[in-house]
Amino acid sequence: MYPISFFTNVLFMGGTMLLFHSILNFVNVETNVFEKYSVNLMRSLTCAIMTHQSYKTIGHLYYDKCLENEIIKNEFINLYHFFLSYFVFDTSIMVYQVYKGIEKRYRIDLLTHHIVAISSLILLNNYNLYGIIPFIGLSEGMSIVSGPKLLMMYYGNKYWCNIFIMYRLFYILYIRLMMIWPSMVVYYFMNRGCKFNKDTQENNIYVLCTLLGFIIYSEIKWLYSGRMELSRI
Repeated sequence: MYPISFFTNVLFMGGTMLLFHSILNFVNVETNVFEKYSVNLMRSLTCAIMTHQSYKTIGHLYYDKCLENEIIKNEFINLYHFFLSYFVFDTSIMVYQVYKGIEKRYRIDLLTHHIVAISSLILLNNYNLYGIIPFIGLSEGMSIVSGPKLLMMYYGNKYWCNIFIMYRLFYILYIRLMMIWPSMVVYYFMNRGCKFNKDTQENNIYVLCTLLGFIIYSEIKWLYSGRMELSRI
């Protein structure tokens, strides 16, 4: 099941990138399929889908916090596969861009974010903590504007650029830091009585602490980069 879903997701993301490339070429924005514009628009669309799917899925935790229903659990597992596919695919794209000289250097903030995300997803999978996956998906809502923001920069539209940057900062401060991550911690302690959690409870707390450490580091980097973008514009 996993290899099939992985390649299906990769084909979807690759096809989306080709579609954006064709549209942007039509309006004379780029010349290379792996140029930053089509790639960032693909990221924005993928993150929008992740956020939407997470919003739909997270409601199941209210009725089945232990994910004992196999049908519900499979929805969370499918979400996990989609997330992992995206982060692996996009990391590969970044490496390829630098290798081919399309981009001069790595975006360290984004590369760090993806490595953190892949590591976190592997940890959550190893300890059967699929209920935490939608919280990570909802956090990606800040990246919905990444592609449009880049296009506005290309066209020199500072008004919309500032709006997109402020949206990202707002999402980090008031959605991620004040709502999503505290809710994730609350959910973790609520499901400590679940059967799957009892067997690995001691290790799970280390997983949670590691994940929170990664999150805090990433949030500081995002806030700093957003502030620098605002100062430049």
